[in-house]
Amino acid sequence: MRRTHLAALTGLALILAACDQVRLPGLNPVEPELSAEPKGSAAGDAVGGYTEADLQPTPEEIEAERAETTRIAAETAVAAPAPAAPLETPAAGATAMPEDESAPAPAADTAALPPDAALATSLGIVNASRCILPSGAPATPTVAKAAGATELEEPVMGTEAVNALAASLSAFPGIVKIEPRRAEPTGVVASGHCGAVRVARNWFVTAAHCIDEPFDEIRVIGEAANLRSPEAKRASADYAVCHAGYQGTDNGYANDIALVRLSEEQVAGFANVPVARFGATAQALAPANYPVAEMAGWGLTRFDGELSNELLTTRLKILSAGPAAITVTSENGAGPCIGDSGGPLYVTEADGSKTVVGILSVVEQNRTTGHFCEGEYNGRYINLQGYAGWMTSVMALCEDEGAACR
Repeated sequence: MRRTHLAALTGLALILAACDQVRLPGLNPVEPELSAEPKGSAAGDAVGGYTEADLQPTPEEIEAERAETTRIAAETAVAAPAPAAPLETPAAGATAMPEDESAPAPAADTAALPPDAALATSLGIVNASRCILPSGAPATPTVAKAAGATELEEPVMGTEAVNALAASLSAFPGIVKIEPRRAEPTGVVASGHCGAVRVARNWFVTAAHCIDEPFDEIRVIGEAANLRSPEAKRASADYAVCHAGYQGTDNGYANDIALVRLSEEQVAGFANVPVARFGATAQALAPANYPVAEMAGWGLTRFDGELSNELLTTRLKILSAGPAAITVTSENGAGPCIGDSGGPLYVTEADGSKTVVGILSVVEQNRTTGHFCEGEYNGRYINLQGYAGWMTSVMALCEDEGAACR
């Protein structure tokens, strides 16, 4: 999370010599809008915000998707008499936006298919896939690679030295930190750093780019604003499911959303992490109704700095809100940075309660200096109003048919 002005980028100058080619988690160069907003999007409904209908494919696209899924399932049933390797790519024929939840399931008889064919069909129904980039897609550098943060370090400066406020957990319901971890051949444990928010008893939503590479463990940390506090609880996620339309840099981080599930045993330690209200707002989600929003996270306190142990928060100005994405801008040089990816964006309702409306996907560089996380810069959050139906469908499928989602 960026809080102060920088004279120059130092620690990562060599790594980011060509920002147009290097994409970091939650970090993108200034470029044309890539929020993949659907054609002919409708305005918010009576209770405010967008619904799943705003993101629906056309009837022709739905029929083509159905036919393609059926064809692939039938071919798999003939060509693969024995179970194949676990599915590790997005479901075939996935569209860039959530599927029509009212559409019937593909006509294929999944009971007669090999296990992996049934898995693909089941995930395809809700336009979801296992969390891994498509074959051949550029890897998404993790914050560990970008900032050398293989393990969380003490910040060089205290929170009083940066342009932000220490945050209270009670002010940001449902927020947690996630750390995807992987043992490297060298023996070093590489760790990613992102935020997430609890949206159901066993479920947390985050950005797909946070977990789009194979990891040994997705660690979830909650219950304390300070990660080094004795009150901080840690658990390992059961599994994660990503939007099948996510392709990383290949489609500008469109559909950058994932759901992380904790088992009953693991989630028991998070009794004091409330389920956040997400999606629909009391009024239509627009700058006129919600001119500012709040974010919180444990990200970098400056671009070439350290990750924060303390939960920090700042206000952001909402520039626009479309069905797929919410665009915000920093306020007084304060805003999100590396390590805040996947973290929630909150708006405050008239009664003082908070609604989670987005999760951080990308951050642009300062248009004047070209630097990241400095001065005036924009960020893009995935709009949870537009993906609420997708989230509900995935959670329902995985609770009913857990084997289909693992």
